[in-house]
Amino acid sequence: MKIISKPSPNFELKAKRRIKYIIIHYTNLPSTQASLKHLLNKRNKVSAHYLLDQKGKIYSLVNEKDIAWHAGISSWKADKLLNKKSIGIELQNTGTAGNYEKFPNQQISQLEKLILELQNKYNISNANILGHSDIAPDRKIDPGPKFPWQRLFKNGIGLMPKTYPSKVKKNTTSKEIKNLQILLKKFGYNLKVNGFMDKHTLLVLYAFQSHYCPNELSVPGNNLNLPRYLEELIKLQSQ
Repeated sequence: MKIISKPSPNFELKAKRRIKYIIIHYTNLPSTQASLKHLLNKRNKVSAHYLLDQKGKIYSLVNEKDIAWHAGISSWKADKLLNKKSIGIELQNTGTAGNYEKFPNQQISQLEKLILELQNKYNISNANILGHSDIAPDRKIDPGPKFPWQRLFKNGIGLMPKTYPSKVKKNTTSKEIKNLQILLKKFGYNLKVNGFMDKHTLLVLYAFQSHYCPNELSVPGNNLNLPRYLEELIKLQSQ
């Protein structure tokens, strides 16, 4: 892979760190040049290790051994502030909510090559290939419901459950909500187990469904398949 160096000043030097996660983002900016300008500007205090344009051109912004500022306030399982344990990859994409832009084939092909190389280099588990919305569901929605997680999975990247025909229940009990929250938390999401379909639980569900079952995004917590999907993913995660 040809990689173009465009060093960002926005990073923390680190002599040695354990790289455990790959976090995928979209830029939410109108062009690659606008994204580079933003990520290379010291005043913005934001960066990523890599940026991929829509034709698959790869820009290296921060050395892999150093900490890029891409994840912000974030968590997954027991890990907090995931910048220190992750590599961040930005994809050029306008990311307009309600009118999401598709990710071009060339861009995703190069992303797959980059992820597989990083996984091999740092022994990163498929369970730890995540989106920004997974680790910060209360703040972020990227890479969004049009990101092709299923395609990546077919090419050996990430985890996905089997899909089933939608099963919806009109009224969900507090006990069922609590069970769903327990499973979401066990899988890795940060949320309170309280038996209420509160705002934060809905945001976590949106992140989960965007990633693992985007065809069922219109059905929130009353989707009877969600516990089934989570139980399957938790088993895969432990393998």
